[in-house]
Amino acid sequence: MKSNIKIPDNLILDFGGVIYQIDHLRQIEAFVNLGIKDFGALFSKAHQSDIFEDFECGKLTAGEFIKAIEELLGNVEVSKERIVKAWNSILIGFMDDAVSLLKKLKDRTNLYLLSNTNEIHYEAFMAEFNRKYNFDFNSLFIRTFWSYQVGMRKPDNAIYNHLVQQCNLNPEKTLFIDDSLQNVEGAINAGLPAYYLKPPERLSDIAINNWQLAIGNWQFGWVEG
Repeated sequence: MKSNIKIPDNLILDFGGVIYQIDHLRQIEAFVNLGIKDFGALFSKAHQSDIFEDFECGKLTAGEFIKAIEELLGNVEVSKERIVKAWNSILIGFMDDAVSLLKKLKDRTNLYLLSNTNEIHYEAFMAEFNRKYNFDFNSLFIRTFWSYQVGMRKPDNAIYNHLVQQCNLNPEKTLFIDDSLQNVEGAINAGLPAYYLKPPERLSDIAINNWQLAIGNWQFGWVEG
């Protein structure tokens, strides 16, 4: 690796698909089985209806969201527990290699997290992390920005600008990584260098292979050791 290639001063990471494995198809199947046959059109990686966007922006509480799902179900009676189970079926688990990498990176660069999520999923995967790793996930980062807590979501410019301003970051020394192309494009439109982690590529692949990232006029890489 060239000596002038180094890790960016500030690294902003997405959560789902980068640190945590998710499966949209499994969630779609779960809701179709409950009785919402067009769930795939309502909620996907690339598009969400107002109900889901509002939930991810914290405009709906968990109870209000469940009630909205009940209305979508119409005359089909389904318990709240089954709705939550179907909603959480998208959650597969933490990527051990990504968590291991974050532990190493946290002392070598400024780590931030920027994720679209909601109250129900947040409580589920945080409980999972505590059971599995026995420490606070958020402690891996200088700051975490969860959409439902800040009232904004990717790919809107506002959430990228909010993070940069709140953390006083220099975009020229910052790299954003996301597995959603629309979120990467949103970051670029907001003035942030960004990299599309295209599935099945994993965050650890970049470190293991010492793969150099050429982003615009900037070139980033991973330091050995």
